[in-house]
Amino acid sequence: MNDKSVRIEDTNTSLTGLGRRVFMISAVVGVIAMAATVALGAAAGDGMRRLGYTYLISYAYVLSVSLGALTFLPIMSVTKASWHIVIRRLAEVMAAVMPLLAILAIPVILFAGKIYGWADPQIAASAAMAHKAAWFSQGAFILRWVIYFCIWSGYGIFFWRQSLAQDVSGDDNITRRVENLSGFSIMIGAITIAMASFDLLMSVDPLWFSTIFGVYYWAGGFVSFFAVLTLLTFGLQNTGRMTRIVSPEHIHDYGKGMFAFTFFWAYIAFSQYMLYWYANIPEETNWFLERSREGWGKLGIFLIFAAFVLPFAGLISRYAKRHRKMLAFWAVWIIAAQWLNLYWVVMPSFSEKFVFGVMDVTCFIGIAGLWLAAITRLAMGHSLVPLKDPRLEASLRFENA
Repeated sequence: MNDKSVRIEDTNTSLTGLGRRVFMISAVVGVIAMAATVALGAAAGDGMRRLGYTYLISYAYVLSVSLGALTFLPIMSVTKASWHIVIRRLAEVMAAVMPLLAILAIPVILFAGKIYGWADPQIAASAAMAHKAAWFSQGAFILRWVIYFCIWSGYGIFFWRQSLAQDVSGDDNITRRVENLSGFSIMIGAITIAMASFDLLMSVDPLWFSTIFGVYYWAGGFVSFFAVLTLLTFGLQNTGRMTRIVSPEHIHDYGKGMFAFTFFWAYIAFSQYMLYWYANIPEETNWFLERSREGWGKLGIFLIFAAFVLPFAGLISRYAKRHRKMLAFWAVWIIAAQWLNLYWVVMPSFSEKFVFGVMDVTCFIGIAGLWLAAITRLAMGHSLVPLKDPRLEASLRFENA
């Protein structure tokens, strides 16, 4: 049972002291790791082509986590959910760092000629690309990304600023305003995330196509969002912040989110594969054939267990969803598995044989470090909990059925 007598005043909801240290450490680690990644990329002797692919993978992964947060917030609003209020501020900062992610997208654009098949003159001149030429041009590619980030940044900053404004005014109309705009946010978010996944990842091989790929990418990001949210919450509580107000009942819902969307991601992944296997059309199946040869096939089989079977079995019980150490283990596991999934999606276009190196690790650490520094900087100086949300008391009293 959740302690109904818990009060917001009884816990630390400020990053004062901790925030600056986390910001500095994350930023320094991120910059050093990115510098090491660039050095390793230059030493590879392939004109930075390997670096372009590994940057794309880690960037796409970190972006998917923030897109997961940007989806989570309006879903909670339109459903008028109250359980998430005590942890909503964490999701808000994850969504509000879209301007940083827009800046971090610049290397993807600069590396486009090295990593995207549509930028290869030989592929671009093929008959199969004739009807795609207008879509796959450098100018159109850049324009679409400007539009994506204008929309995502607009909504991310809107949710963040409205929440902070309510902390000051306590105006209940702010909650209704956010609810009224959240439905449209979900619809335009679904469209732009799907289109962005086509541009960012699927167009690495522009001759292959999948209408379900956008859902596949989003599902991996959404389950990763719950995993990151879990680790951020536990990290804050280990420093004496947000203790008691984020109860085992809320932690249980973290576990339910990871469990449910692990299954959903697997369902989408299987559906995508099964339809192509059943149709057996060469231009559609070739993408999967490339990922079933050499070491890529072994990685694909490993991912069946790493990204679905093991976390599904590990999170199925109520006990696992409420056990902090166990939940933290599965959160780390899911983050690693979903990153490996994107590695399996992208890297076979670089090499027919399985490759993995230090550069892949340093690049992920670099981008993730800069992302963590950005969300920490946003959270500094503000309460970690929306103090005047009208549903806060209900969130504090929340219990799972």
